[in-house]
Amino acid sequence: MMDSAEEPVSKRAKSDAAAADEEAPAVRCRHFVQRKKRYCKMTVGRGKLYCGEHEVHAEDDSTGERRIPCPLDPKHSISAAKLEKHLKICNAKPKDLPGYIEVGINAVSDGEDNEVANSQTSLKLSDVPMDRLDALIKKIEAIFDDTQIGVMEELILEHEVFKEELGNESYGPQTLKHLIQSASLLGILRRENFFQNDVAFVEFGAGKGQVAFWLATVLQQSDLKNVKVFLVDKASHRHKKDNKIEDREIIQRVRADIGDLVLQKLDVLRDSRKIVGVGKHLCGGATDLALRCLIRANKHRPEGDTLQSDGFVFALCCHHRCDWKTYAGKKFLLEKGISREDFDLVVKMVSWAVCGTGTSRERRNAEGDEGDGIKYGMTRSQREEVGRRCKRMLDWGRIQYLKENGFEAGLKLYAKAETTLENVCLIGHVK
Repeated sequence: MMDSAEEPVSKRAKSDAAAADEEAPAVRCRHFVQRKKRYCKMTVGRGKLYCGEHEVHAEDDSTGERRIPCPLDPKHSISAAKLEKHLKICNAKPKDLPGYIEVGINAVSDGEDNEVANSQTSLKLSDVPMDRLDALIKKIEAIFDDTQIGVMEELILEHEVFKEELGNESYGPQTLKHLIQSASLLGILRRENFFQNDVAFVEFGAGKGQVAFWLATVLQQSDLKNVKVFLVDKASHRHKKDNKIEDREIIQRVRADIGDLVLQKLDVLRDSRKIVGVGKHLCGGATDLALRCLIRANKHRPEGDTLQSDGFVFALCCHHRCDWKTYAGKKFLLEKGISREDFDLVVKMVSWAVCGTGTSRERRNAEGDEGDGIKYGMTRSQREEVGRRCKRMLDWGRIQYLKENGFEAGLKLYAKAETTLENVCLIGHVK
């Protein structure tokens, strides 16, 4: 047996080199990150100056292999020589879209001018001359008075499935707020006679599926036949409430952007007769996308297809997130003399209704309206009223659009203002 002292020099040298590599400090990437004003902190491979992401900044590495930004995702670099192979396996490679996805299909109404719809402005209220703002507010007030859109029936209901939950004293105000809203929406669905056989409820913008969970719970306890709940959301959420429904045949989730969804092409809806839309988190323009989605399901049905939208109940919120391209009531606004530039100002003024001032309630009560200062020539309460009128005008435009497309629709107060300032829901039935 050879003594360890007599090991070949080459083998011993390799071992010493490996040990030296382990003891040597890690070499950092030489790329200077301009945004952070420092060098990249990633370590690099032996003989290299740049990490994998920033190696694209080196003309050649030690092997002479040129790297380029990936054409599909420039956030990482690839070997120029292996470009063709990489494009076949890159994680950023566009995936084949399912049949029920048509990009942007619900973003613009039939017959609209896409160029006009896509144009936007970036006006700020503070940059608008007071005389122009005053003129716009007077237009809004005239529309509000002519249409009587501020007259709404209070329809605050509750479904018995929530009785135990609403009586749970361990819940905080935020949890109770959402339960009260969901209970009222389900009570309205029952009152509007949407609970029928062969109905598929579609919750648009489902998020974690709170409303869909309670809907499925109600349906499980009913005698209705062939009823389902489908959740539509473009994101994948953790801790989804709908996962707690044991009967997986009654509830399913579809990952899609509402603007791209074609309901009549969803295979899971094939054995249903009617579609009922539900929404509690349809912020701003998402409401318009959902309305077009339901309307399109009726107007563009394949011949012989009996599946159709029957109606919907949508809680309305976040009007400041509406945009001219997707807003459904453009025709109504234009007829009333509200231009696209006016619209951009309207969606900024709507925030006056719900955003508050950041001042405590006690201080506001002590100081009154004047304590919050006069802005735009109005007190806080006056600005709040203008904001509410802007919101209702936008909702009335949606109602006119629905009437032109085969639906009867109206607004109801589905919750107390103490529960939420966004307490208006839009209810629609097919004519």
